[in-house]
Amino acid sequence: MPAAKELFKEEKEKGIKVFLGDREELVYSPLENSERVVVDYVFRYGLSQLRKISPKIAADIEPQLSLAMKIAGVFKEMLPERKPYTFPSQTGTLGVAWLFPQAIKYAATVPTSYKNNSWDMDLTAGTKAWIFGDGTNYYKTSSSTGAHSAILVFQNGIIEIGSTPKAEQFRLISEGLTKYGIYTVAPIVEERIEENRLIYQYPTPMGALPIFYDKGVMFGFMPKASGTSTIKLLGLVFYEHDFASDLKWI
Repeated sequence: MPAAKELFKEEKEKGIKVFLGDREELVYSPLENSERVVVDYVFRYGLSQLRKISPKIAADIEPQLSLAMKIAGVFKEMLPERKPYTFPSQTGTLGVAWLFPQAIKYAATVPTSYKNNSWDMDLTAGTKAWIFGDGTNYYKTSSSTGAHSAILVFQNGIIEIGSTPKAEQFRLISEGLTKYGIYTVAPIVEERIEENRLIYQYPTPMGALPIFYDKGVMFGFMPKASGTSTIKLLGLVFYEHDFASDLKWI
């Protein structure tokens, strides 16, 4: 098993941090060339769309392709059965897609403040809200047989759309690593990242966030105002075919 620090050495040199909780080693195997083509294709078609909407955010995401390749390799190696990546996925293979609400809240009981089938959260000033977890229960990706999944939220990939941003204080912990307190974002986060578009970007100083099915994370924030917010996560979901073999609705 490679040491986590060594596996993500290239990312560190690019200024990309990766939050792994207390993981010091990871199972990992490099992708085959055909699989690299799959991940590259999915990453780049999403990046192309993102550039049309926010070139500044796209510039933050583009250097993280190599990280996506490595998380894909970690997830592949974790699974009880060896399967290749294909696009689109099919029986007996693994899939990769940009994050969508049902990939995060893949069952109604999954701990998160997101509403079912939505990027929306109902927030109350002074009451903690949770991107992942719920303050008591840690968030893990799907561990169902034949339908395992893993998530990668890109560094600086938290975007609020359409309203004045409501978060300044964040806290990220994981099973096995609960010692960390809060971090804050600069108050000028409420200035739009792109002119004439209601798009706001939260920095993630603790880095990109991979989430797997074996250990949970807790990622929350303190709303400074009440109301419904649309908070979208830029990242990828990796999955066994049965996780998303058909259109999903919770």
